[in-house]
Amino acid sequence: MTRKYLALILSLSAGCSWLVAGENCPAEDIIIHYGLNDSHSRSWVQENGNGDVGISYFQRHEGSPDQGTLIYKVIQPDGTADIDSVTQGRRLEKSVLLFDSLGNPHIFVAQSNNTDQVIDHHYRDASTVWQSETIIHFYNEGGKFIYELSAAKGPDHSFHLLILKTRSDIDSDDFMDAWINSYLYHLTNATGTWVKELVRNYDMAYTYDMYVKTSSRQDIKVDKDGYIHVTFSEQLRHPNDRSRLWYGTNKTGVWEFEVALNSEYNTRDDAGWFPSLCLDNNGVPYISTVYIDVVHTGSATYCKLYLLKRLGDDNWQAELIADRDDGYYGHDGRKYTGGLTHLVFDEQNTPHIIFADIASSHWPVLNQRLNVGNIRYGVFDNGVWVFQTIYRQPIPTGFYTATEMYGMCLVVSDQTDLIRVIGQELIITGSNQYTCGLVEFAWSSGPVDVPEDSHAPLPGRCSLFQNYPNPFNGATAIEYDLSLQSRVKLSVCNLLGQQIKVLVDDELPAGSHAITWDGTDSRGKNAPTGVYFCRLEADDFAETRKMLLVK
Repeated sequence: MTRKYLALILSLSAGCSWLVAGENCPAEDIIIHYGLNDSHSRSWVQENGNGDVGISYFQRHEGSPDQGTLIYKVIQPDGTADIDSVTQGRRLEKSVLLFDSLGNPHIFVAQSNNTDQVIDHHYRDASTVWQSETIIHFYNEGGKFIYELSAAKGPDHSFHLLILKTRSDIDSDDFMDAWINSYLYHLTNATGTWVKELVRNYDMAYTYDMYVKTSSRQDIKVDKDGYIHVTFSEQLRHPNDRSRLWYGTNKTGVWEFEVALNSEYNTRDDAGWFPSLCLDNNGVPYISTVYIDVVHTGSATYCKLYLLKRLGDDNWQAELIADRDDGYYGHDGRKYTGGLTHLVFDEQNTPHIIFADIASSHWPVLNQRLNVGNIRYGVFDNGVWVFQTIYRQPIPTGFYTATEMYGMCLVVSDQTDLIRVIGQELIITGSNQYTCGLVEFAWSSGPVDVPEDSHAPLPGRCSLFQNYPNPFNGATAIEYDLSLQSRVKLSVCNLLGQQIKVLVDDELPAGSHAITWDGTDSRGKNAPTGVYFCRLEADDFAETRKMLLVK
């Protein structure tokens, strides 16, 4: 499965047609103010089974801090889009979307105040008339704020919601401690009526809302037998303030939990941030998640992206997917700074993943502290992870031009040959407000032509970077930049100059690329300890780096 990857289509407005990346389109402003948390799970984007992709989001009314319209948008495989207004109200931004057996949309929306926390159900049939019902009142049970809402559909087309409640609004005066004593609930209509159960009472991971507005700290999936699988991150209250990632399931009839990823001992590192839970085609749980080297002030300066696989009870395998940036970074150097992730398996059981940077500081440029988020896409191709940057936000020129990927979803369609990424891009516009706009990319899973006018800034020259880690034991990451679309050969040779493995031999687009070498030769056998050379050849460019494999 060799592919060429390209962000073919970029749409920034519900009112404009699909465009080749690089053309301009007026942004669809969703007015938000600091002090208002607007969280979405990955369930705000869903495919309806016919190749159509649905999106639910909240569009604020101009001049209002919390009043707006809940929007439902449908994108057909040919790129045409329809937009429908579902309802209007205050703070309807916590929405998730599911489709029933007939492909009809169902949107669940959470609202919170000091006396009650409500989830409303909006649904529409072929008549195109939206109906609604309130399915639960919490009346402050488990806290006064619904922090996060996730959703999944069961094999019987039942709906399942995962609801995270905190003791207070994280935008209140209590925001520094709102994470303490949180409650995780499961709500389902699988029995014909809506039934709520407590999954876990714990301290959720810090919000760090002053640095990162997004809040994807949990996920839910339902397997083919109707059992529930969840993941969530927990803060550990001790001097180092570490966190860890939990996995839970009700397969035995009761909820049982195990740690999927722990932080390293005696560090401040946070393990299990922004997790995405996915069941592969065999029902095996996988989680993609960020592991963060936390600093006391400013942003995280060093992150790792892990793919976790459940091998059995209380037995998780952790594979390092990415731990370096793609050439777009701030003053803290070439270190991947982590952020949102979304993991999907296609019908061939191949994993696909998107991930984005969060708040790598670009200080001291005009006292810039907040920053940008790239979108990077990876696929496990022929035994190695192949990455491509599909979107780069512009480097900020001042504090009020900082940006962030605020929400992000990946759709790998079984009905079409399209891979689609939907994102919410947050842009700071002043000292007390910012806007959000939808960004959308779609490309064919087959070979495509690559235009030279990609929306993303391209490297000025070809470069082969030093592999990391080096020395290494097991696997190492190799990154390289292409200034133009090129025929690329990336190979590994031994000390005698003999080629032992070809990692890449393909026509690739301009941009930043990365691949891992697992220390095996072309026959799949482990290479012995020793010095090896990685050689990049791209048209008339060639560069070599020395690598040390230690067993």
